[in-house]
Amino acid sequence: MSTKFLETQPRVAQSQTEITINAPRSVVYRAWFDEPHNWFYESEDTKESKPTRCEERMGGRFYIELPDGGFNVIGELTMIKPNHKIRMRGDCTMEKAVLMNMTISFEDAGDGTRVSIDHRMSGEIPDDFPEGFEEGWLDGLEKLKKLVESK
Repeated sequence: MSTKFLETQPRVAQSQTEITINAPRSVVYRAWFDEPHNWFYESEDTKESKPTRCEERMGGRFYIELPDGGFNVIGELTMIKPNHKIRMRGDCTMEKAVLMNMTISFEDAGDGTRVSIDHRMSGEIPDDFPEGFEEGWLDGLEKLKKLVESK
Protein backbone atom coordinates (compact mmCIF):
# COMPACT_ATOMS: atom_id res chain seq x y z
CA MET A 1 0.00 0.00 0.00
CA SER A 2 1.16 3.54 -0.65
CA THR A 3 -0.07 7.08 -0.76
CA LYS A 4 1.50 9.83 -2.82
CA PHE A 5 0.78 13.11 -4.51
CA LEU A 6 0.76 13.04 -8.30
CA GLU A 7 2.91 15.45 -10.26
CA THR A 8 0.12 16.06 -12.80
CA GLN A 9 -1.31 19.55 -12.54
CA PRO A 10 -5.10 19.86 -12.78
CA ARG A 11 -6.43 21.65 -15.83
CA VAL A 12 -9.77 23.13 -16.82
CA ALA A 13 -11.21 22.85 -20.34
CA GLN A 14 -14.43 23.41 -22.25
CA SER A 15 -15.96 21.82 -25.36
CA GLN A 16 -18.96 23.39 -27.04
CA THR A 17 -21.05 21.78 -29.73
CA GLU A 18 -24.37 22.67 -31.30
CA ILE A 19 -26.66 21.63 -34.10
CA THR A 20 -29.99 22.80 -35.48
CA ILE A 21 -32.68 20.16 -35.93
CA ASN A 22 -35.75 20.75 -38.09
CA ALA A 23 -38.31 19.79 -35.46
CA PRO A 24 -40.06 21.41 -32.49
CA ARG A 25 -38.23 21.56 -29.14
CA SER A 26 -40.65 19.13 -27.50
CA VAL A 27 -39.97 16.48 -30.17
CA VAL A 28 -36.17 16.85 -29.92
CA TYR A 29 -36.30 16.85 -26.11
CA ARG A 30 -38.42 13.66 -26.06
CA ALA A 31 -35.99 11.92 -28.43
CA TRP A 32 -33.13 12.78 -26.04
CA PHE A 33 -34.77 10.79 -23.25
CA ASP A 34 -36.87 8.24 -25.14
CA GLU A 35 -34.40 7.09 -27.80
CA PRO A 36 -30.77 7.63 -26.72
CA HIS A 37 -30.00 4.09 -27.93
CA ASN A 38 -30.80 5.33 -31.45
CA TRP A 39 -28.50 8.37 -31.46
CA PHE A 40 -25.78 8.00 -28.78
CA TYR A 41 -23.65 5.01 -29.81
CA GLU A 42 -20.11 4.40 -31.04
CA SER A 43 -20.86 2.25 -34.06
CA GLU A 44 -23.57 0.20 -35.70
CA ASP A 45 -21.75 -2.90 -34.36
CA THR A 46 -22.24 -1.82 -30.72
CA LYS A 47 -25.61 -0.06 -31.06
CA GLU A 48 -27.57 -3.14 -29.99
CA SER A 49 -25.03 -4.77 -27.66
CA LYS A 50 -24.29 -1.56 -25.71
CA PRO A 51 -27.52 0.48 -25.72
CA THR A 52 -27.58 3.95 -24.16
CA ARG A 53 -30.25 4.89 -21.62
CA CYS A 54 -31.22 8.21 -20.05
CA GLU A 55 -33.40 8.30 -16.93
CA GLU A 56 -35.61 11.41 -16.89
CA ARG A 57 -35.46 12.26 -13.19
CA MET A 58 -33.22 14.12 -10.79
CA GLY A 59 -30.30 11.83 -10.04
CA GLY A 60 -31.14 9.80 -13.14
CA ARG A 61 -28.28 8.32 -15.09
CA PHE A 62 -27.19 8.81 -18.70
CA TYR A 63 -25.45 5.48 -19.23
CA ILE A 64 -24.41 2.70 -21.57
CA GLU A 65 -25.45 -0.87 -20.79
CA LEU A 66 -22.71 -3.46 -21.22
CA PRO A 67 -23.15 -7.00 -22.57
CA ASP A 68 -21.99 -8.53 -19.26
CA GLY A 69 -24.81 -6.84 -17.31
CA GLY A 70 -22.70 -3.90 -16.13
CA PHE A 71 -22.93 -0.30 -17.23
CA ASN A 72 -20.83 2.83 -17.79
CA VAL A 73 -22.35 6.03 -16.42
CA ILE A 74 -21.65 9.09 -18.57
CA GLY A 75 -23.28 11.43 -16.07
CA GLU A 76 -25.97 11.91 -13.45
CA LEU A 77 -28.78 14.40 -14.05
CA THR A 78 -28.63 17.37 -11.70
CA MET A 79 -31.10 19.70 -13.44
CA ILE A 80 -34.10 19.13 -15.67
CA LYS A 81 -36.11 21.98 -17.20
CA PRO A 82 -38.41 20.12 -19.61
CA ASN A 83 -38.00 21.19 -23.24
CA HIS A 84 -35.34 23.75 -22.24
CA LYS A 85 -32.29 22.45 -20.38
CA ILE A 86 -30.63 19.38 -18.88
CA ARG A 87 -27.50 19.36 -16.73
CA MET A 88 -25.38 16.35 -15.88
CA ARG A 89 -22.22 15.80 -13.89
CA GLY A 90 -19.86 12.86 -13.77
CA ASP A 91 -16.57 11.51 -14.98
CA CYS A 92 -17.80 10.11 -18.33
CA THR A 93 -16.09 6.81 -17.36
CA MET A 94 -12.63 8.37 -17.73
CA GLU A 95 -9.78 6.64 -15.90
CA LYS A 96 -8.07 9.82 -14.77
CA ALA A 97 -9.23 12.06 -11.92
CA VAL A 98 -11.73 14.35 -13.69
CA LEU A 99 -15.01 16.02 -12.94
CA MET A 100 -17.31 17.08 -15.76
CA ASN A 101 -20.42 19.23 -16.02
CA MET A 102 -22.51 19.04 -19.18
CA THR A 103 -25.31 21.48 -19.95
CA ILE A 104 -27.63 20.61 -22.82
CA SER A 105 -29.86 23.45 -24.02
CA PHE A 106 -32.86 23.24 -26.35
CA GLU A 107 -33.73 26.60 -27.97
CA ASP A 108 -36.09 27.70 -30.73
CA ALA A 109 -34.29 28.34 -34.01
CA GLY A 110 -36.84 29.46 -36.58
CA ASP A 111 -39.06 26.44 -37.21
CA GLY A 112 -36.51 24.12 -35.62
CA THR A 113 -34.52 23.58 -32.46
CA ARG A 114 -30.91 24.44 -31.68
CA VAL A 115 -29.36 21.87 -29.35
CA SER A 116 -26.23 23.19 -27.63
CA ILE A 117 -23.89 21.24 -25.40
CA ASP A 118 -21.48 23.04 -23.07
CA HIS A 119 -19.14 20.37 -21.67
CA ARG A 120 -16.78 21.64 -18.96
CA MET A 121 -14.14 19.51 -17.32
CA SER A 122 -11.46 19.81 -14.68
CA GLY A 123 -8.76 17.48 -13.41
CA GLU A 124 -6.10 15.38 -15.13
CA ILE A 125 -6.92 16.44 -18.69
CA PRO A 126 -4.66 15.34 -21.57
CA ASP A 127 -4.28 17.74 -24.52
CA ASP A 128 -6.64 15.80 -26.83
CA PHE A 129 -9.35 15.29 -24.21
CA PRO A 130 -11.60 18.31 -24.94
CA GLU A 131 -11.48 17.79 -28.70
CA GLY A 132 -12.49 14.15 -28.27
CA PHE A 133 -15.60 15.16 -26.37
CA GLU A 134 -16.48 17.77 -28.99
CA GLU A 135 -16.21 15.12 -31.72
CA GLY A 136 -18.22 12.60 -29.69
CA TRP A 137 -21.05 15.00 -28.91
CA LEU A 138 -21.16 16.21 -32.52
CA ASP A 139 -21.43 12.62 -33.73
CA GLY A 140 -24.32 12.01 -31.33
CA LEU A 141 -26.09 15.26 -32.26
CA GLU A 142 -25.80 14.47 -35.97
CA LYS A 143 -27.40 11.08 -35.30
CA LEU A 144 -30.12 12.75 -33.18
CA LYS A 145 -30.82 15.17 -36.06
CA LYS A 146 -31.08 12.30 -38.56
CA LEU A 147 -33.35 10.33 -36.23
CA VAL A 148 -35.74 13.19 -35.47
CA GLU A 149 -35.88 14.57 -39.00
CA SER A 150 -36.62 11.12 -40.47
CA LYS A 151 -39.94 10.90 -38.61
